[in-house]
Amino acid sequence: MHALAVAAMAQGPRAASGLDVASLASTVAYAVLGVLLLMVFAWVINTIFKLDLRRELIEDQNIGLGLAFAGTAIAIAIIIAATIVS
Repeated sequence: MHALAVAAMAQGPRAASGLDVASLASTVAYAVLGVLLLMVFAWVINTIFKLDLRRELIEDQNIGLGLAFAGTAIAIAIIIAATIVS
């Protein structure tokens, strides 16, 4: 543990914090990209299956469709995250 603290101090405050403007900007950019891709996914699902997700989920309270959509959205989010990281 002591060696890790000494190594962090030797590399300076920037290395110790691990946060700089470039990494923050890339994180924000990838987050926005991920949200946009999830929105595109929702639009594609609406178009392919001729659904109105808003009406089905809010007005009709279709819990089954909500769970199916949530599971698929989580799967797509995992794929997007893996693609961005690699």
